[in-house]
Amino acid sequence: MKEILYRCIFSFAVSAVCGNITNFLIEFVVRTVTGSKDFLPLSPEFVALFPSESIAVEVNILLYGIIGVAFSLAAIIYEKDRLGFIVQNILYFIVTSMVWVPIVTLVWQLHKYPQALIGTICGFVVTYIIMSIVGYRITKKNIEKINLCLAEQ
Repeated sequence: MKEILYRCIFSFAVSAVCGNITNFLIEFVVRTVTGSKDFLPLSPEFVALFPSESIAVEVNILLYGIIGVAFSLAAIIYEKDRLGFIVQNILYFIVTSMVWVPIVTLVWQLHKYPQALIGTICGFVVTYIIMSIVGYRITKKNIEKINLCLAEQ
């Protein structure tokens, strides 16, 4: 339980920081290239949910953290040896999608901004690729251990 809590806290922090850095870089590049002084890498609909832009930015950072926690918690699926690797991947995709899809579509309203939606989905695809590789390596290592035990008998 302690390890799971640590993983969740660590993932929250990493996701929040990475999301913040990404948005900072987007904002910096767009403002530098276009000369726009009022560009904000958040949808206007999302910002409108809050009394100020700064609160919207802060909540956005928290949402990145929540998504990170979901990805971290769902990784427990890969520790269930009774599930096959393909089933693990499918379950991981379903569980994590139940968190990020509502945030991306209902809260961030990215479906109204195709470029932002495509970029965000690409980010999640990369995350799923990384998790599939990690899951595959864990599964492969477990199979090697089982085969070693069987060979010793």
